[in-house]
Amino acid sequence: MKRENKGITLIALIITIVVLLILASIATYSGVGIIRQSKLNRFTTEMKVMQTEVNDLYDRYSSGETDLVNLGKELDNQADKVFTSGASGITDKTGYRYYDQETIQSLGIDGVEEEFFVNVQKRSVVSYLGFEYEGTTYYTLDQLPQGLYNVDYKDKNENGPTFEVTCDNWTNGKSNIKITNIEYNDGYIDKWEVKYKLEGQDYWSTSEDLSFFVDKPGMYTVKIVNGNIESEEKQIEAVKANAPEMLEGMTETTFKLPEGSSQGETIKLGDTAFNSNIWYDYGNKKWANSTTEDGSMWVWIPRYAYKITYNDPSDKSKGGTIDVKFLIGDTDQYYDNSGNIQTAKRATSKDEIVDTTSDYYVHPAFTDESSIDYANGGWDKELTGIWVAKFEAGYPSGNNDTEVVASNVNYSKTGKDWLNGSHSTTTSVKYPTFRPITYSMNYNTINDEYNISRALTEEGNIYGFNSSSTDSHLMKNSEWGATVYLTWSKYGTNKNEPYKNNINLNGNVERIYAVTGLNTGTTIGGQNIITQEDITNINNRSGNVASNGIYAWDQIEGQKSSSTLNMYGVYDLNGGLWDKTAAYVANNNENLKVNGANITYENETLKTISTKYVTVYPHDSASDNTSIEENETNLNIASIGNYAVNTKIFGDAIRETSTGNGRLSWNNDYSYIHALYGAFSCRGGSFLSENSAAGLFAFNRVAGSETMNYGFRSVLIAL
Repeated sequence: MKRENKGITLIALIITIVVLLILASIATYSGVGIIRQSKLNRFTTEMKVMQTEVNDLYDRYSSGETDLVNLGKELDNQADKVFTSGASGITDKTGYRYYDQETIQSLGIDGVEEEFFVNVQKRSVVSYLGFEYEGTTYYTLDQLPQGLYNVDYKDKNENGPTFEVTCDNWTNGKSNIKITNIEYNDGYIDKWEVKYKLEGQDYWSTSEDLSFFVDKPGMYTVKIVNGNIESEEKQIEAVKANAPEMLEGMTETTFKLPEGSSQGETIKLGDTAFNSNIWYDYGNKKWANSTTEDGSMWVWIPRYAYKITYNDPSDKSKGGTIDVKFLIGDTDQYYDNSGNIQTAKRATSKDEIVDTTSDYYVHPAFTDESSIDYANGGWDKELTGIWVAKFEAGYPSGNNDTEVVASNVNYSKTGKDWLNGSHSTTTSVKYPTFRPITYSMNYNTINDEYNISRALTEEGNIYGFNSSSTDSHLMKNSEWGATVYLTWSKYGTNKNEPYKNNINLNGNVERIYAVTGLNTGTTIGGQNIITQEDITNINNRSGNVASNGIYAWDQIEGQKSSSTLNMYGVYDLNGGLWDKTAAYVANNNENLKVNGANITYENETLKTISTKYVTVYPHDSASDNTSIEENETNLNIASIGNYAVNTKIFGDAIRETSTGNGRLSWNNDYSYIHALYGAFSCRGGSFLSENSAAGLFAFNRVAGSETMNYGFRSVLIAL
């Protein structure tokens, strides 16, 4: 028994010794850990104390005690080590001061042994020596594992931060969303987290940087956060519109928008300031632009589907909303706000009555309608987009490179010698230019304008076009509709009429009236008569000041006459000259042959079926035929009849955006459909149009003859 008791005692002793050794090692390890944690806590506490003091200094500084930025001493050599991306993460030393113990004690702070670099204006505190913890040295609170950013600062008026958010165009399948211009009036914060989520998601993604890439188009909600400080949420759409199809002779063009006292600038590929990543951004109303070799400018209208919601479904003339969905390539598919692919509808028959209030429909200007007789103004293949002249056609400036005469335009006109300002009796009509502050090309028949537009790509043209890869033609109603529907959408003016070009150059200049790219700062103003001297002053403009009440296209007020209300849009859609379009009613009126034979006739046969270049509208034979006496009363009756039978054509901003004859288009714009001797169509109004008559949705009838306030615009398509 005794032996057994002794054996048990020995084993117990051994076990006890082992346990004591383990406990001793644990205690030693724990003691070291406690000491490390204690030192970290002390460092954190002193940083918090100093941060609180600096927050108070910032408040006093904001209240007028500006000398507080001079507290402390000049930076010493230690600053070179601390202010690096590898140490504190802060590389800009500007405004920082060295707070040694003497400075800290002068502030009445007790118990703080650390020293600091401080920037009062930024409310920034940086440790002088830093604190090493588990292999990493920390210099600021936001570097600590707990993620403490500028803590213990109380929002004095509880105003959250504000910011701007933009989205670059898509590159390599991704778009860069950027947060800029952060303002937070209650103090400086070095670091913000960005939270974002795609519509339909129930979780937030986080970006530590102020920009992030997304690979899915759609509507994103974005906010910035710093601890318990949080901004309001903003939405931005990552828009993926079809990239422009560049044509031979074109150069990518972008703009620096006017601001302050500086007018805007045009920037082309090859210029130092050109940035291909921000060449265009339809989500931010920056449409793609290009410039051809002669200086003419063109705007890309990407393929899209649209849906109309009327303000009053019982009265379409009271306006509405046009919602646009950009399509993928030459398909009918688009991304919805949640990034899911949907398919738009399209017209499949020339007898189909399309209801664009019921669903999204592919705009017919971009579709292959060869199988349905181009009923709605389509093309002979599916298009990813079209190029529209940025300005109305204008007379060339007289530079040597614009003296070439279009070969199939064989006639003379009274005009002006643009080089020296003197008048001439006759001068050959040359290639038009599509530039700002140019005399709009008037006094041409619609036949001339059709021929001129088709000749833009002929051999030896001034634009650099190659006829084998580029088609040029007179704008059709469908293409006008595609332009103004995009204009009216959130990607353009967002349901606002652009300023009217109401300039009438009717001084000592013979037969020249409208001038491209000008306005007087109003949407409906009557004509403003100016002189050649005014034009000289405008050409010598500087900054954003009006010249005799007139603004140019690159000035703050002047850009508001474009389809985007900035320099990226299409101009002269409201006023300038009436733009004649390639559309008519085949009512056998003599003006069809006299003024437009190349458009309307095949040899001696009147064409009654649309082509890819011209749209033939239905007409009411009871009220619109050659036996009807041609007077204004009968003209109005015929227009009413023709409007009534126009039940199928869509996308042209006629049937969908008006209710009849008069001023019954959206915005009270003109609505007189072609009829009788006014067998051709024109759009947009002119400088002579009465108040509330010209505008995006204005359409009118015209004989197609040579008149002072009628001009045209051309369109380009990649073959």
